[in-house]
Amino acid sequence: MPPTERTGHSRRCERAERPPCVCSCGGAEHGWQGALAIAAAPSDELLRRAERKTEEDWAAAVGRGENTARGRGGPKARTAAGQHAAVKTFVVEVIRRLRDDRELYEATERLGQSFRISRDKDPDDPRRRLTAEEHERFIESRVILRLRREFGDQRIDAFQKQAAQTHFWCELLAQTARVLHECAEHYGQAKEMVLSALTGQDEPHPDGWPALLPEREIMERAVELVWTHLQRIAAGLALEDVFRLTGPIRVLAVLMCREPRRHPAVLKHCIKPIIGYAAGLWERAKTRLSQAFPSLWPPPDETAPEHADATAEAEQPVPWPSSSGA
Repeated sequence: MPPTERTGHSRRCERAERPPCVCSCGGAEHGWQGALAIAAAPSDELLRRAERKTEEDWAAAVGRGENTARGRGGPKARTAAGQHAAVKTFVVEVIRRLRDDRELYEATERLGQSFRISRDKDPDDPRRRLTAEEHERFIESRVILRLRREFGDQRIDAFQKQAAQTHFWCELLAQTARVLHECAEHYGQAKEMVLSALTGQDEPHPDGWPALLPEREIMERAVELVWTHLQRIAAGLALEDVFRLTGPIRVLAVLMCREPRRHPAVLKHCIKPIIGYAAGLWERAKTRLSQAFPSLWPPPDETAPEHADATAEAEQPVPWPSSSGA
């Protein structure tokens, strides 16, 4: 199956698995389309290739003698290479789940479309230009392009440069997932709670985050537009409400994030609850994550009181919201 031709974005960024992201998407198209392409491929060869690469990375990071079900990985697992390989082990399992769960795949893909700055070309006529009506629909369906129209190229170019460095778009997704999970009874306040998380000091943010705060107006509008798209996507998928999109939001944040190991919100509000859901299914990924990030996933034999609450929270299953409730 030949790849779909696109315009307006780098394919290298779409397939990227590591930082940096220096293109105009600001990180919003980083990595996730490549992951979805693996999930949608006719055969599982691309997935097997990704898994082999992950195994090689883990062995190179911690040593093959440490690569056992109960092995701690030692300090090597907590290096940048070890943490990256642990997260990639998890990502491979997410892609495998996307291959098996069409509803989750479709919801994640539709959500991702809202963040694209690129456009698929007409496969029958790649040179065809959009009509004025098609162009308007395209702009209306894209968060960043709407921001560009409303705030101007110069301001959004500067914002997107900072967004790429500070993980803004995956931070927005991670905080949205947190709010949807924690605040189901406060739907009317949810947007404000996401904005408060993005602009306040209560949540730890990626390095460089204060540089975004002077553009609170853009951040506020971004939250509003994302929320509008969540409602549209939920209606299009015949879901009961946007809360059923919590799982796809988490998945997209993980796949989009250029460096989850350094992004507290993605680790805590996306990877951790997904692993909680998959308890007993993804033991290899969970074991490696506990080795690489012991403060978030204390090993089971660490029963000291300071670990008790974190361990209990990590073990709580959190469902993948979908139209079937599975």
